Amino acid sequence: MKNKKGLGIGLITIMMFVGGKKESYYGIMKDSTTIDKMINTKNEKIEKNVELPKDANVSVKKEDFVMLFKDEKTGKITKVKKVNHDDVPHGLMSKIHDMGNMKHGM
Repeated sequence: MKNKKGLGIGLITIMMFVGGKKESYYGIMKDSTTIDKMINTKNEKIEKNVELPKDANVSVKKEDFVMLFKDEKTGKITKVKKVNHDDVPHGLMSKIHDMGNMKHGM
């Protein structure tokens, strides 16, 4: 039994090494092929007008919300998933919509 546990840990380690680190983002679509604005969940850096990869297996349209993963080293988007508005954390949603820059009152 001990050998199976060691083998499992070894496989996980290899998969992590080969897979590389991924950064996660939330974004809103400009159209079916371009992300209007996406924000890094870790450092809240914003990127605009990012093209979806040709092999992204997702059906999206203007104003859909997406969750994305990018390879930390290459910057390549590795996964795109359509999500609901409520799935996006509130703090990130306000940055996506520029709510932090809105002036109060009229």
